[in-house]
Order: sequence, then structure tokens, then C-alpha cells
Amino acid sequence: MTNLPFNFWKYPLKKLIILFALLLGLPGIAQSVHPKLVWIRPEGGERNEYVYFRREFTLNEIPKKSEFHLYADSRYALYVNGNYMGFGPIRSFHTNPHYDTYDLLPYLKQGKNVIAVKVLSNGMLTYQLFDYKGGFTAWGNIELKNSKIDLSIDTGWLCKKSTGYDQTAPRFSFATGAIENWDSREEWDWNLPQTTIKGWSAPVPLKDQTIWGAFKPRPIPKLTNASTKPLRLRMAYFLANDEDIYSFRISTPDSDMKEYNTSNPAIAYTYIHSPTDQNVSIGLWWGDHYLNGEILEKDTLQKNESYRRQYALNLKKGWNTYMVRYGIIWGSWDYYMAVPKNAGLTLSSSKEKGSQDLFRTYGPFYDGKEKKGIEQANLTVTIPELLQNTVVEKWKIHNKNNDANQPARDLAWKAVDTTKRFVPKTTIEGNSIIPVSQNGIALFYEMSETQLGRIFIEGDFPTRTQIDIGFSEELDKNGFPWLYKRFQVGAGIRFITSESKKRYESFKPYGLKYMHINISGHDRPVTLNKVGVVRQVYPFEKIGHFKCSDPIFNKIWDAGWRTLQLCAEDTYTDTPFRERGLYAGDMLPQTAITMAASGDLRLVAYSLKVFQDMYRDEMMTGKENRHNDFPLLTQVTMNYYCTYTNDWSLAQDYYTNYTSLLRNHILKKNNNGLIPASRVFLEWTDINRENAAMTAYQALLVHAMQITAKWAQKFGFAEDKLYFEKEAEQLKKDINKVLWDSDKQVYRDGLKSDVLLPESHLTSNIWPLLYDVTDSEQKQYVLGFLERELKDIGNISRKRKITPYSAFYLFALLYQNGKADLAEYFMKKHWGAMTLHSAKPTVWENFDISGKQGTSSHAWSGHPTYFLSTEVLGVNLGFQTPFDPNRIEIMPQSATLEWAEGTVAHPLGPVYVKWEIDGELLRLNYKTPKGALVKVSPKGRLGKLNLITTKLN
Repeated sequence: MTNLPFNFWKYPLKKLIILFALLLGLPGIAQSVHPKLVWIRPEGGERNEYVYFRREFTLNEIPKKSEFHLYADSRYALYVNGNYMGFGPIRSFHTNPHYDTYDLLPYLKQGKNVIAVKVLSNGMLTYQLFDYKGGFTAWGNIELKNSKIDLSIDTGWLCKKSTGYDQTAPRFSFATGAIENWDSREEWDWNLPQTTIKGWSAPVPLKDQTIWGAFKPRPIPKLTNASTKPLRLRMAYFLANDEDIYSFRISTPDSDMKEYNTSNPAIAYTYIHSPTDQNVSIGLWWGDHYLNGEILEKDTLQKNESYRRQYALNLKKGWNTYMVRYGIIWGSWDYYMAVPKNAGLTLSSSKEKGSQDLFRTYGPFYDGKEKKGIEQANLTVTIPELLQNTVVEKWKIHNKNNDANQPARDLAWKAVDTTKRFVPKTTIEGNSIIPVSQNGIALFYEMSETQLGRIFIEGDFPTRTQIDIGFSEELDKNGFPWLYKRFQVGAGIRFITSESKKRYESFKPYGLKYMHINISGHDRPVTLNKVGVVRQVYPFEKIGHFKCSDPIFNKIWDAGWRTLQLCAEDTYTDTPFRERGLYAGDMLPQTAITMAASGDLRLVAYSLKVFQDMYRDEMMTGKENRHNDFPLLTQVTMNYYCTYTNDWSLAQDYYTNYTSLLRNHILKKNNNGLIPASRVFLEWTDINRENAAMTAYQALLVHAMQITAKWAQKFGFAEDKLYFEKEAEQLKKDINKVLWDSDKQVYRDGLKSDVLLPESHLTSNIWPLLYDVTDSEQKQYVLGFLERELKDIGNISRKRKITPYSAFYLFALLYQNGKADLAEYFMKKHWGAMTLHSAKPTVWENFDISGKQGTSSHAWSGHPTYFLSTEVLGVNLGFQTPFDPNRIEIMPQSATLEWAEGTVAHPLGPVYVKWEIDGELLRLNYKTPKGALVKVSPKGRLGKLNLITTKLN
């Protein structure tokens, strides 16, 4: 209980409650347990495998108490009598799993009851789920007047594999699991008491129960579960009917990033019959395409390069041969061909009009002679000649009823008829009536702000209606949701409906602001009741707020806080849309924002613990990380967390992890005394990242050594203290000896192959100064360099001199050195555009969102919220500044503002500050927790005014 908001232990009553809870073993303070895990087979789960579990029981009375615990590998959704109760478990490694606990009483009733759990076995590495095996367990009791009902997994539970979910569905992105594609017709009532249990069976214990460590109770609160509706229906169209779209899908292994990114070749062919000689423009996906033995060249003007390319076919009358070779990457070949209906073309791989077989494919093959054969196959020959060099039995036929079944691609390829826009009729109750259409209709919704949550739709849908829901953060240049802003991000889910089911809800949460919903296959009008998102984020309490004389800064503060919430789930994440991964580089500014705006640091503590499992090999064995600076940044964050809370138990628990990490790095010193790395992150620009001793990385190592020396002194390791102090000082000397350019008076980026890199990026100069590597003379040169360079940082995404990522350290440095004018100039110039982008903006990954790479809601860019709280309001929270958590320091500085007011979450409690310039006076009012020691000391321009302070009651 060391990570509660504010100084929890100052309150005796709360302290006593916690003590009794520890003694009595109350929920949430339970001891570790070792439950038995089960599945539908002893080996565990498969890729993207959904399994239903249910426990039925009859109650003759309303229970006195009901406590239910469960855990799933990978995720679960819990229902009681059809009512949704929760999603989990929190992300973790198998070595440190956490279970969830629920009170079932609100949904229990007299008579028949059912606890139903939908469990997903992810079966692949993702940025949310690090380990994967597949398994489920549950235990607990329902207490009656004179008896108990045991809910343990081996007491009456049944299970059944879902046949409605497409187990082969491709990944949503490189960082996440498979998209959701659920045909509900045979299993829509799986979670209801009246469901037949025909086909259900007892779960099977997993053969290997040693994979998981001891199970501990969930250390963070459950995520939010509040529904939110769209701001508006932007537009509605009938889908166009001018193209025939043909598709198929071939899946390849994608259990980890190596498999996902490996190219596996395959070829396909068909015959295209044309009624006459003609030139036809068709849409195709990537690959080498051949028509009648000649390779096709794509049109030079491409509208939808990220998912579709146009090719001109010079067709002759009669049958034409078409072949394509494609190196399948990203786990799936989603092949699409769009043909204009008015061309009168017929496709048949058997060269027969009226046949159902559209394409034939060969491969993929993963090694050996067959793989090489596909790579070298001559596609300029006839199809019979091609077949002679293959094994005929290994060709696969794809017919008209076996399409790609890929909702994200279908949403992008099935265009709307822009001449047939309509406004849905509405009922007295406010429901929308969706008309019948030959190809379907498209609805486009806009949320009032970006959301992270489960997407839902409710209505009266005929059986077999197809609902495809696409989503995006941004609109494309035509005003539609930008579904394929990035090539391999397939933002779409699908439901096939049952007449008896009214509500369809995604299993997993997704980040979005805009929705594109296609409804098709309905044979009567549909009554659409609701569309929306069930917000699923960490339940932060907002303590902080900020207002000032410049409304742009107000919006910047709000945008950072808004983005933080979207990037906080069961750990912190980088973005709600593309990845939802826990990154050390994002978490440091996230921690700072949380300190200023909320003070609830439970998610910080848990995320830091997850990092210990994530980086165990790097810490213990010296293994190189993809970003070698990230494990070090977790130590910086942990040190900051412990400083803020004045609780050093977390640092003490993981002290040996970081001493081992640093000793392993020190062993890699080169002849120049520097420490090279195979790869670092440092900054989202074109700075060198590989196989070098980068200056910023050396500075970070110095800082980590200094932190470790401080920890060593605190924890009683005198030899470690001396060792790391000595190493830090020596590395500082070597940095200045080797990497300082005495001619240009700046640091070079680094040393690679014993040669100085010619560039001097801003990051390479910010970090040495921030982490006290420079001497006083160098400091002035670096500050001058920054002042010159920050006037114009360029305008090419990810090629600018600096990005929002590194600006966190920039702002800390500028304010530390009294450069409030430069900080406010830079903040307003580059965050101002973000805040004016929408009514409720979020902050962007880059300083623009026009490119295909960046997201428009990104955690690392929210840090101005922290600096506006700690520098403009002036409530010191201690990042790279001296800090005493038992004392409140109010030291505002601003070069451009006339007044500011707000609240900052301090370890001692909320601190309210309001200051205003009145001629030569600075009037400053403040309110702090009772009994707190307070020091008021304005800085810079504000410090030159005559101070009048008023302490508010």
C-alpha cells in the first residue's frame, strides 16, 4: 500500500483500516494462491481461440455474500445472467500473474443462475500480452444462510470452443492481436441461463501448471465501464454498385515479430474473359501482376496507395491469363481485385463461364526447393506451362463463397455512392430506420472526443445481417474515416447477426474518434437503437486543473490530461490506437503528468513492476535490447516515483536488477571509455541509433549510475556507492574528452566505429546538460546552441531537429535554467496547432498528423501539462530539481503570461495557486493542506516583482 495518492499514512483511521485488512485477509489484500488452470485441451490454447466457460447453479434464497475470483490467459469478459461485469486480467508476464475479484450479488437471483466467461487465447506475441499459453481458472464461494456454493473450476464448470469467431483473422496491427470477426448465429445466447448445454464439456486441466508463478490479487482498480454515444451522424450513403470485388485470404504464421515480418512467397492465377478488346482499369493489392505474360505497371496517380492500387489491363477479346506473385508478410495475404461492372468481365480459374472457382493459389512455402521455385517462377509463360513446374495437388481453389472475410479491407474497398446520400428516418423513440439496399449502406459517426473502449451497436437486425465497423483517429482528405493511414493497421471488426440478439459489442477495446459502419445483407429495414463506445480506461481522479491569461496554454494543459487518460489502461500505453504498448520512453512523462494532475500513482507502481519482467534478460544477462536506453529510463522513472512518494521500497526491491544492468553495460566499454549499444531510441528523428556510443545515451548512463550510487548509500551498500560514483565521474570525463566538439562548441551525436558522427542533434546536447555532464562553460555554449536551433526545427515529419518525445527533457532543461521565454515560445508554437485541431483535442505523436506514421493521441507528447503545473503555477514536484516531499515549494515562472491559477497534486495534498501581475506587484494566493510547510519564491520575470502573498483558508 505504498503507492496511494497523497500522504495516505498521515491519516490514522485509514492506516488502521488497512492494518486490520492485512490481518484479516480481506479482499484485495489476499495472499498469493496457486489455482489449477484448465482449457479445452491439456496443451492449452491456440491462436486467436475463443472459448466459453459457464457455471450454472440454482438459488432458493438471496445469498448473504458472493466473492468470485478468476484469471485467464489471455483475456476474459465476465457475465452473470447475461449482464456484463468486467474485463481482464491486467497485463502481466506468466511469472507474476494477477487475478481479479468480483462481488456477484448485484446480478444473482432466486432460481437458475449462470456465471459465463468468454476467454481469448491470444496465441501470439503482442504489445499488450507478452506471454501466451491459453488457460482459465476460477474459484470462490456463494454464501447462503446454512451452506455455501463452491465456485472452484473443478466443481461443475463447462466449456465450449467458439465456432463463430474467425480464428485465422489477421492482426489488427503489428503490435496487437487479431481483429474480431464473430458470426453469432449459432452461439448468440452462450452467456444466458436458458442456453442449451448440448456440446459443452468439462474443462481439461492443463498438462503444464508450472508456467505461471504465484497468483496475486489485482493491485490496481478496475477500468471504467461507462457508455458514450457519438456526437453526431456525420453522413449516410448507399454503397456503390459499380464494381465487382473479388477476394481471398491466405494466412501465414505470425506468433512473433520474426514470423510476422518474414516474407513467404505464393502465386495465384485466374482467367479473365472479356467480351471485346478493351482497356480496363482495375483495383489490386500489392504484388507482381502479369496479364497475358506481361508485367503490369500501376497507374502513376494513386489515390489509395495504402490499401489499393490501380492497374490498366489491355484485354483482348476472349480469355486472358492473369497471374500474381506476392511475398506474404504480416501474417496474411488479403488479396483483392475490383473490376468495373460495365466492363462485362468474367473470372474463372477453370476457364469456364459460370464456374464458382475464381482463383487458384500455390504456396506459401517456407523453405527449401518449393519456396525457391515460387520466387523464381516465370510468370510470363502460359498457365499450363506454369503448372508443369508445380505439384498440382498443392494448388488451392478459392471460390465465390470463400472470400477474404476481412472487414477492414471490405470497408476500405467497398466505396459509397456519393450521389446517394440520405438521412435515416427516425422513430418517436429516437431510433434510426436503416433501409434495405442491394449492396448495403454506410453510416459515418463522430465521437465528441477520442475514446478508448469497446465498440457496441444495438438494433433489431434480421438474421445474417453483416455489420462491419471501421474506426480511425482522423479523417482522410475526403472527410471519411482514415482507415488505412498506415499500411498494416486494419481497423475493422465484423458481426454476423442473429435475429434474437439485439446488442453486439467488441470483446477488446479500441481507440477511435470516427466510425464507419457498413450494414448489409438485411432483407428488411433495420431499426438501429444505439451506437457507441464503452470507455475502458484507468479511473483516474482529476485533482489538478490549469487556467491562465493565454487560452492556448489552457487547451494545451487539457489536451495533455485528456491524452494521458486514453493512454492509461492496466498499464500505461503509448497510444490508444495503433499499439497500446507499455514503453519506458512514454512512461516517464506519463508519470510526471499523473503526479501533477491526479496524484494516484498505483498505475505507475504496477507499470514499473511489469518492466522488471519485461527487461529481466537485459538486467540479469546483459542481453541487448531493441532500445537500450529504455531499461535505463525505467530506473529514472522509479527514482522519480520514490522521490515523490518518499517511499523507497520499490527501488530497494529491484536494486539488484539495476546494479546488474549497469554492470553489464560497463563491461561493454570501448577503448575511448564510452559504452556503445547495438541500438537505442533517443529521439524520433533521423539521428543515428545503431552500433555506436551515442552522446545522449552516455549521459543517460551517467545519470543512471548517479541514481544507483544514491540508492546504494540509502540501502547500505557502501562499496556499490563508491563504484558507481567513480564510474559516473569517469564516463563524464570521457564524454567531454571524446564527444565535445571544441571548434563548434557543441556535442557531436556520438562515436561509431571509432569515428565521430558529423551531426549534432539537439538531443545530443540536451541530455548531457540536463544530467550534469557539462561544465559551466559548456553549459552556456549549449544553451546558446539550443536557442538558435529551436527557432526553426524544420517541417518534415521525423526529420525535424527535435520531436515531442525529446521536448520533455528540453522543457525540463529550459525551465531549470530560467529560459521560460524560450519554453513558452516553443510550447505555444508546436502544441498550439494540436490544440486548435478539434474542440476536444489530444496531443500528437509528431508535430504534424499529415503523414502516414504518426498517431494523433500519443502519451509522450502530453508533458506540457506537467510543466504548466510545476513551472507556470510553480508547484515543485522534483523532476531534475531538488525536492522535499514533506515541504511545498511554490516557485512560478513565466515570460509571457499575466495571470495563472490552478491546482497541482502534491504528495502532501492538493495545492491551489493563483497569481496575477498588477503593475509592479505580483499578487499570489495559495491554499495548501493544513499544517504543511510552504515556501513561496517566484523566479525570473515574476521574481523581479514585488510579491504579495495571501494564504487562503
